[in-house]
Amino acid sequence: MNQNVRNHRFRKGIAGLGVLATAAAGMLAGTTGAAADTTEPVDPQLAVYVEVNSNDLANVADYTLAESGDAAIDMAMIFAANINYDGEKAYLHLNERVTETLDDAETQIRPVQENGTKVLLSVLGNHQGAGFANFTSYAQADAFAAQLADAVTTYGLDGIDFDDEWTEYGANGTPQPNPQSFGWLATALRDRLGPDKIISLYAIGPSYTTTDFTLFDAAGVLDYAWNPYYPTYDAPTVPGLEDRTRLGAAAIDLSNTSAATAEDFATRTVADGYGVYVAYNLTATDQSAYLSGITEALKGEATEYRAAPRDTTSPTVTIKDGARFTKVETHGSYQRVSYKLFDEGKIDRLSVNGVVKDLSDDAWSDLNFVKPGVFGAVVGENTLQVVDVAGNVTELSFVLSK
Repeated sequence: MNQNVRNHRFRKGIAGLGVLATAAAGMLAGTTGAAADTTEPVDPQLAVYVEVNSNDLANVADYTLAESGDAAIDMAMIFAANINYDGEKAYLHLNERVTETLDDAETQIRPVQENGTKVLLSVLGNHQGAGFANFTSYAQADAFAAQLADAVTTYGLDGIDFDDEWTEYGANGTPQPNPQSFGWLATALRDRLGPDKIISLYAIGPSYTTTDFTLFDAAGVLDYAWNPYYPTYDAPTVPGLEDRTRLGAAAIDLSNTSAATAEDFATRTVADGYGVYVAYNLTATDQSAYLSGITEALKGEATEYRAAPRDTTSPTVTIKDGARFTKVETHGSYQRVSYKLFDEGKIDRLSVNGVVKDLSDDAWSDLNFVKPGVFGAVVGENTLQVVDVAGNVTELSFVLSK
């Protein structure tokens, strides 16, 4: 992919404001591209594009929600593969960096998925005339769909995102767009992927403007369609896909849209019942403060950056052997008892019958020579609680004799 393709979105965001003057006027009047409805509130999906030519996809896994620990980003798009033309037919092209990302799935993709984010391959035109909107038969569309499905299967991806830009329809003697082509392609891809993978439409270009969506089962084939113009708030209109929970009105550039605008779009997304919020250009820098303004509105939680894995393991408490440390009476009680404490996340404190002893936050610690009158212990039954830094508790009971 050449430089002007990689950098197109910032220019498009500016140009889009002029091209969408009518839509902008509608926004100022408080309207959007879809008619108002009474859709029940949803937990919107945050969809983020990552320019892998200059950033690692693995950066997505650096962001989690502050309270739940869930992924802050719901869908991550590998931007971008290309639809190319070999003089006879369309074929899927993976540039060097996209190939590296896919081949290095164990470190670039799997950690993102394991964190709870779906990973999609975004596919973009490449100035060669082959596009999603100019297949002249179902068979041609299906042949390209087969290549897309193979990529999803081979690299363990969660779906495909269609971005119909930079195609230059008609170049190299290729056909002009027609109303059926994208429907053929999306339908063929759904048939090959099955119902569990995601197919999304970045609603731009002839695949959006020329397609007759009534000629195929848009609701059964497409999962989402979203606004491609940064920074605007204007949902696409896709006949058959009127459910707002499957549409995205908000589109922002993480590097060029103000935090106030990004937060406002998130608040409006929730209020209007839209199911997707689209952000472009996640980089290797810490963008958690910016993202927090979005996720607090969308999900009710701030975003953390590179948060340590949450410790959910309680401390280990074992009795120390040897008469010097522990003396057991014949009936099972203790004259004195000692404990060794361990937790990888570090021991914070302990208490005996509610009497707290603060510890030095080390992985290993000890509680030695517990007997009546020491550390809050009494004759009879006692309760020991050991608490690690993360707040996990181990509790046990022991009996002391006189």
